[in-house]
Parts: sequence; C-alpha cells; structure tokens
Amino acid sequence: MNKKVRNAVRCFLIKDEKVVVIKYKEDNKKAGYYDIPGGKIEDGETMEQTVVREFLEETGMVVSNIKHKGIIHVEYPHMEFIFNTFVTSNYTGCPQNFEENISEWIELNELLKKDKLLSNIIILDRPFIRILTDERLKFKMYMKVDEEENILEVNFKTEKIK
Repeated sequence: MNKKVRNAVRCFLIKDEKVVVIKYKEDNKKAGYYDIPGGKIEDGETMEQTVVREFLEETGMVVSNIKHKGIIHVEYPHMEFIFNTFVTSNYTGCPQNFEENISEWIELNELLKKDKLLSNIIILDRPFIRILTDERLKFKMYMKVDEEENILEVNFKTEKIK
C-alpha cells in the first residue's frame, strides 16, 4: 500500500530555554495536542517562505534569520509527513490566540512533561536538542508512530555542515 506523503515545514523558535508552541483547540482532530508552528508548502513557495507565512498565521509572530537544520520524517499507519525543519531565535511580535489554536512560549522542560505532544517535539529532548541548536550540525530523523502519537521507532543521524 502506497501511503500519502505530505511535505511540510516546522520552525523551532528557541530563546532562553523556551520555545514557541501551538496548542490545538477543541474543533481540531488533534485537540489539546502541542505542536511546533509550521505547515504545508504551497505551490510556488520556497520552504523559507512557507516557514515565515505559517509561523505568522499560527502565532502572529514574524521569524527571521531561519536556518535549515534537517528533516524529520514521521510515518503514521496511513500517511507520512516529511518536515523540513528550521530553527531561529530571531522574531518580532508575541504569541497570540487564534480560532484553531493558541500559541505561547513554554519552557523546554515543562513542554516535555505534557501528555499530548505531537511526535516531532521529540527533537527538543536530550540529546537531540544539542544538534538542533548546534550551527555546525544537520540531522535526519525517522520516526514510526501510531495514530495516538506514540513513538514506535526512531532513527537519528547527524552530519556536519560544510
């Protein structure tokens, strides 16, 4: 069976041991889950343009000086996501409340204690976060998860940026 593959971006805005997250509201099938801002790459759009657009749409904030850090490939039973992953600490604005989600700053350690996390947030856990924030390294991560976001398998590889 060929699974549908969706190409998207995620951008980790990290500053002072905090990260900007979104939390889905009740009308969403992932209600109550925390996620990292990002979304689908539209036709004719670069990944960087998608990051800036999606971050603004989901948080009300404008990110800049974004750096591509790698790929998070998440395989669900019926679908796959390939997230081109970016990181930055540069922004203007503050997190806002929207119809589908709220956005907020949250301490990294506090986020990792939450029950409802989408699987791509694992990159904020040790030792992965060191690679996410190290300007000399890129990564490739593959995760197999079930429909409830339980991680069944993880493969992680790093490489030096040339």
